[in-house]
Amino acid sequence: MEIVPIISKGYDSNVYVIKDERVTVIDTGLSQSWLERQLSKVIAPERVDYVINTHAHIDHCGGNALFPNAKTLIHELDAKAMSDGRFYGTASLFSGGRSMGYHRVLKEGDVIDLGEAKLEVLHTPGHTPGSACFYISSIGALFSGDTLFAGGSFGRVDLGGNMEQLKHSLRRLAKLEIEVLYPGHMDVVRGEEARESARLAWEIAEEYY
Repeated sequence: MEIVPIISKGYDSNVYVIKDERVTVIDTGLSQSWLERQLSKVIAPERVDYVINTHAHIDHCGGNALFPNAKTLIHELDAKAMSDGRFYGTASLFSGGRSMGYHRVLKEGDVIDLGEAKLEVLHTPGHTPGSACFYISSIGALFSGDTLFAGGSFGRVDLGGNMEQLKHSLRRLAKLEIEVLYPGHMDVVRGEEARESARLAWEIAEEYY
């Protein structure tokens, strides 16, 4: 198994390619053209088996159509926001509404078997109702979407979110054994910095919100 981060410098989300028996892309950014350029250095789109979206905001789903052979997975509570084309209002912030399909909905406790990697689905609502994180417990890797960022930051709640739910989700993440944090934006962090990011985010949310 190999995890290849594609770190965005603009509005696109970060994109993570997991090369395993089943090749997987977690989140696809805002722009299909941007993602295509980035992927040219990593893998051919037709080789991707799964596209997994951490939540239904357009900056995390905009490149989904680039993968002709992939099955698209998203949490069941965010599936409608993807298929209605509004993406909790984020589509209108960029390029307007466009419906997107999906192949399978996810729920808390599901495990996505990629081969060596087993992605555990953690339902972490707050940023959106169906926000999900994906955890590989064998190596302590957490793909946190916009629920948690490095340095104790966390996602906004004004585009489909709920602060009380986000507090609960951050508390849960603060208790995980995180060795590598792969967030939806900003840099990847490791070791104590990753764990401290989760603890600090929970403390800030509880104290100030």
